[in-house]
Amino acid sequence: MFNVAQSPLIEDLFSITSKPCLSLYLPTHRTQPERRDDQTRYRQLVRHLNDSLEMAYDSDEVTALMMPFRQLERDDAFWNTRRQGVAIFRAPGVFITQHLDRSVPEIAVVADNFHVKPLFRLLQTLEDYHVLCLTRESAQLFVGNRDGLEEVAFPTGPLLLINEILGDELSDPGFSRSNSGGTMRTVPHTTIEDEVDKDTERFFRQVDRIVMEIASRPTGLPLIVASLPEQSALFHRISRNPRLVESSVIVNPFGIDLRELVSRSWGAMQPHLIAESKTLIEAYEEAAGHAEGIDGIFAIATAAVEGRIHTLFVEDSRELPGRIDEDTGKVVFDDLMMPDVNDLLDDIARIVLRHGGTVIVLPSDVMPTTTGVAAILRY
Repeated sequence: MFNVAQSPLIEDLFSITSKPCLSLYLPTHRTQPERRDDQTRYRQLVRHLNDSLEMAYDSDEVTALMMPFRQLERDDAFWNTRRQGVAIFRAPGVFITQHLDRSVPEIAVVADNFHVKPLFRLLQTLEDYHVLCLTRESAQLFVGNRDGLEEVAFPTGPLLLINEILGDELSDPGFSRSNSGGTMRTVPHTTIEDEVDKDTERFFRQVDRIVMEIASRPTGLPLIVASLPEQSALFHRISRNPRLVESSVIVNPFGIDLRELVSRSWGAMQPHLIAESKTLIEAYEEAAGHAEGIDGIFAIATAAVEGRIHTLFVEDSRELPGRIDEDTGKVVFDDLMMPDVNDLLDDIARIVLRHGGTVIVLPSDVMPTTTGVAAILRY
């Protein structure tokens, strides 16, 4: 599974050592009337950051830290670039703004490190996938998730075409001369339909090989086929791609628009995601049966700073405000309003990633425990 620490944005945030670290997340809207409220809610979150800073910093420091937020409020170009959310990060000498394709909860936190758990959920590849649009004559590849798809170019261009892939190898029916009732006739050895079927299978084998080479092996993402029933069945029969998802989008993929393809592809991914989540839970339960799976914030905090966590599961909607001693793993609960207090789940996730572990953010209904956190140990 892809490690979110490899994201350039996460890498940048982890590399920043200046304090304090201000993190602001805001869901945004593309249409009215909800859109009118975005900047009002932004001002409220900025006020929250300001109030938190005033508890520990003098007025000049507070003014300097908050100035970019005030300027951004008046930046029409920024607010006209609407997607599903924004994330803003501020520290001395640093001001990063990021438009997001997925909605996020409203959060404003001042701490010694940036609050990044909402990004983990967005960046996880558990919900990302490839979609292969396939006909007898052509193939087109996309990558994305339930929010949208982007085209993936092949080395030769946006489409793989059968005549370009097979070229001179395209079959022609074989013919021979036959004498029937004294009349010479030219007859095919095989039907045209037979030859088309053979060409389709050979084309699909080449498509399968190319998609594995340029997409599935490098990323490890699941692959969904969007095709008519006969072609979908054939591709599933001949494919050697271990990332191919059993569910397909049964449709002429070039007869629907991109929005419809996104919707249908996400529907095809649902059974796969349920199975993946079940596999994760079973892995934790098996580890717990051998004393290699733990839950509870205190035990997990200690294991995190010791570098013993292989996989950390955290609940996306749970917050445990407090501080963690990154030398001993000692945990102290506190008020998130305090300017040096972060979400403990966020801090532990950062520590696990720093030690080369994997962090998986899950909704509450598929978490393997009820404590909001669980871990599989290395040892």
